[in-house]
Amino acid sequence: DAFVRLWDRCGQFGQFVDTATGDIIVGGSTSAAIAPAGLALAWQYFGNQDYLRVAAAAGQFFYQQFVQKGYTTGGPGEILQCPDSESAFGLLESFVVLYEVTGETHWLDKAREQAHQCSSWCVSYDFAFPPDSTFGKLGMCTAGSVYANVQNKHGAPGICTLSGDMLFKLFRATADRRYLDLIQEIAHNLPQYLSRQDRPIIGMPPGWMGERVEMSDWLEPIGEIFYGSCWPEVSTMLTYVEVPGLYVQTDTGLVCAIDHIQVDAVEQTEGRMKLYLTNPTAFPAKVRVLAETSAQAAIPLGQNGLWNCQQVSLGPGESVILELVEERPL
Repeated sequence: DAFVRLWDRCGQFGQFVDTATGDIIVGGSTSAAIAPAGLALAWQYFGNQDYLRVAAAAGQFFYQQFVQKGYTTGGPGEILQCPDSESAFGLLESFVVLYEVTGETHWLDKAREQAHQCSSWCVSYDFAFPPDSTFGKLGMCTAGSVYANVQNKHGAPGICTLSGDMLFKLFRATADRRYLDLIQEIAHNLPQYLSRQDRPIIGMPPGWMGERVEMSDWLEPIGEIFYGSCWPEVSTMLTYVEVPGLYVQTDTGLVCAIDHIQVDAVEQTEGRMKLYLTNPTAFPAKVRVLAETSAQAAIPLGQNGLWNCQQVSLGPGESVILELVEERPL
């Protein structure tokens, strides 16, 4: 309701708002880029048409004022209005949710355009860290990390603070493999930055993750990290819940392992696939499997779409055969 009042009074959400009065202190920016998604889902739940009206108006405003100009701003509160990846991915989330909620394809077109901008924030190569640095000693790979913003000048593990499932949903809606490849790279990159009991990162307790993939000397030396617990832990948990560990299209033969497993197609016949799965890690794996046809992929996944997904458990080093049978209408 506060978002609706703010939009109807000011025609924007601003960047900094007085929480007591609702007045905009600093205007402009796309700091509220994810608000249209929240409003669209609120309309879906409560049925208040004002929520969808403002969601659509704000989404259109952000597209015209920012996406078409090639940048988004204001996601992190501490960088003023520097271009940043947080608002870019937040806006992509809004476009995808608006498409899924309304079925209007122009939101899908806007999402594709915004996804291209989001990809420009992603690291596409493995940086060579100094051998004697913390990350150099750990053999860290940087492909799939995400630059935060033009002020901070460092990468980060994952998208702040999202799973990136909007890229997976965009792939399903468009059949454009590039979006699937990008979310696979981002998700696959995440766990190596998790401090573990058997592999601590500068003495951080197990379960802690820092927010920096330092490929510059912006603050810490190259390949170093500050001691602390941060938002990538949430992004990692969201990724496990919202992004499948294994995606299969049974009719086209498309197989994509997003989790840390190896997959070989053993056999494919009409309506049936056999996959040979191997867990090469030293840890047990519980892999969510989303198997569908290309026609089913065109149906929006919505929220919590993987809640009842099939799961396959593999012990360390274990291999199993997964048989998938295509469901056919009677």
